[in-house]
Amino acid sequence: MDQDSDRILLRLKTHFIKPEIVRFPIIDSTNSYLMNAHSYKPGTVVLADYQSAGRGRFGRSWISPPEEALLFSILLTDLNQEIPLYIYTFLAAVSVCDGLKTLISGEFKLSLKWPNDVLLNNKKVCGILVQSKTKGPVFSRLVIGIGLNVNQPEGFFRDDLQHAASLYSITGKRFDRFLVLTNVLRNIDQQLILLRDKGAKVIFNKWKNACDSIGSPIVVDDGERIHEGIFEDISENGGLILKIDGAKKIFHAADVTILKRIQQ
Repeated sequence: MDQDSDRILLRLKTHFIKPEIVRFPIIDSTNSYLMNAHSYKPGTVVLADYQSAGRGRFGRSWISPPEEALLFSILLTDLNQEIPLYIYTFLAAVSVCDGLKTLISGEFKLSLKWPNDVLLNNKKVCGILVQSKTKGPVFSRLVIGIGLNVNQPEGFFRDDLQHAASLYSITGKRFDRFLVLTNVLRNIDQQLILLRDKGAKVIFNKWKNACDSIGSPIVVDDGERIHEGIFEDISENGGLILKIDGAKKIFHAADVTILKRIQQ
């Protein structure tokens, strides 16, 4: 056992995910830790009460007060090389969304935003970062990192986080973090089984069904320029298809703003 960590056994019956998780009071990044550690078995979950160097997409910081969010990563190895890596981002998003549905009243709307966000009442409550290592042409290690805002108060989200929220700040209800974690991990395990048995297309379609912005006007920032159009669909390799004046453009890395939500 790592000197600064302990183990917590969750009430989970799973195939891929280990029910005994590794918990750190503080760590720089659960993703970085699992990407560089080599002694853990596939399915290991590392949870941090606080991350000093948590990261999201494009290297952005992901900071939360201790024990208010769920900050965890999952190690997967021995991957089916025929399954595209991008599908694991969609799989994680679907799993978080499904895991929250049993805990949150139907009066609150859960949805997904391309490529890796889970929204509650149109506010971001969860982000996902998938990283991989290769050995020659083979993907040898995959880490799914999830940051889920659980009990942060509304005042935590500053002006530069105006589109972010927590489960508590939206619903007014404080949540048991380990109950939320158990639900999410159970759903991740179920989706991994589905991926193994049915293939990527089923996960892909589940993601699209939970994304309510397809067909809506959006703004896409690809880091070089701003593009405005209709979010038409997702491409076969996970890209966003934007329709601009009758032409189509595909993005694989970009920031998306959904215009209908700004106008409401």
